[in-house]
Amino acid sequence: MPLFVGAEYIVMPMAKNETDDTCWLVLSNVPTGTVIGLDANVWRIGRHFRGIKDIPQGLHYMFYRLDLLTHHLTLGDPFSAVRENAVSGVRCSQFINLTKPCIVKKKWISDHEEFQDEPEADIDREILLSRPTEISMFLAKYPKERLADWISLSSHLTASIADRLQPTGRYIYSCAQFQSEKSNSQDRASVPIPERLLRGRVDSIAPESLAECEAQLPALKTMPETDLRLTVLPAHPLYPAGASPTEISLHNMDQTYTLNALLGQIETSIVASQPPMDSQCSHGLSPAEAFLLGEIQFSFVKITAWNIYISGEALEGWYHWRGILTLLASCEKAISEHPHLYKALITCLYRELTFTGDETTEKKDNDDHGDDSLSMSDLFHPGSFDGWSQRRPNDPAFLPHTLSRLFSNIAQASNNGDKALMDLVDRAEGLRKSLERKFGVSLSSCIRPPEVTDTEGGVPLDAYNWDDDEAPTLVL
Repeated sequence: MPLFVGAEYIVMPMAKNETDDTCWLVLSNVPTGTVIGLDANVWRIGRHFRGIKDIPQGLHYMFYRLDLLTHHLTLGDPFSAVRENAVSGVRCSQFINLTKPCIVKKKWISDHEEFQDEPEADIDREILLSRPTEISMFLAKYPKERLADWISLSSHLTASIADRLQPTGRYIYSCAQFQSEKSNSQDRASVPIPERLLRGRVDSIAPESLAECEAQLPALKTMPETDLRLTVLPAHPLYPAGASPTEISLHNMDQTYTLNALLGQIETSIVASQPPMDSQCSHGLSPAEAFLLGEIQFSFVKITAWNIYISGEALEGWYHWRGILTLLASCEKAISEHPHLYKALITCLYRELTFTGDETTEKKDNDDHGDDSLSMSDLFHPGSFDGWSQRRPNDPAFLPHTLSRLFSNIAQASNNGDKALMDLVDRAEGLRKSLERKFGVSLSSCIRPPEVTDTEGGVPLDAYNWDDDEAPTLVL
């Protein structure tokens, strides 16, 4: 549930050995009511909030947003540091890689509604640690019991992958940041007014084509330093040059060729990257496969930054996550060629789709999310917004349609009796049963019946080691 840091505090003395291997995030001049998140945790801060303590080392995802409703209630508060005309409420986020015990200092810049890094002096940590009781009362404690949630959602997301995918300016905004063209009154007056917009014109000439309609729109360019550098997914299935019509049809039905081309593109970018990316992989994954899984988790983190709630702030991450999943679910031969990739994919999907955070509590918090917010469970049912073009009212939503196809392809690939593929299909079957029970949907199309079931007809999830050696304890 969201942690509220306000005027009432419980003084928790910090032992020095408790902070030797952790980090502090010191934030100054933060407006009252600002929503700040770190990994799987969300705080709505009070007037005495000064930061977060006891942050474990590693890669973390920080996000924040000025709360508009609270803004209107605190205009007279001298401690709020909120401008009277602050109406944007744009969410901003960034990755923070903590490789050693340190103090990260950031200062709120009200004009831009974002944090600016401040240099750390050598004496800062000694001063803060010399008065642990006095400082602790102003710092929110990182909930260690929630660390397992973040680890499970970012097991393949390394610092090098995050650096490669995030904007060059390091800040990720919830909406596009457009360039503002410089102009003055004389420049604007010299631009002729289109004839169709002249005052007194009675008739109206409608554009004859979409191209003419788009030509009448202003040219909007985003700021390059704010653009995400996500891998460009093929807009259509690929096929080799000189392929016959029959072969083209086969490559459209089984998009293994497209997936292999994408992995080759990623492999080339990894080799050519400057500075070189960390290519250490585990669980039999190639560097390109590990990068693709890391990109899936990177996109999903953007979706779950507000505890699973999907709104306009996360559409870019949702579309990219959906595109990668669609490609992987549309492959048949690739399952036999890349069994370790699909085995890790099933684990990632299990973590992502069964991770609830505090969805029940968040549904009651109308301050952070309006009535148009959607939970992950909504995406399993038709009629909800999921970016999926439905041709008929009874068409399935995106997730059931895509997951059913993925499970079907995995089940068919296991017919050759390969042990690795049999383990993969068992994991997929466990995930399918878990999702059907959790969301009340049917994903059993073309899926072989499980060989071993429990009394309720499901596969015992405890029978599968979802992550071999790095998974936190999974509780359903």
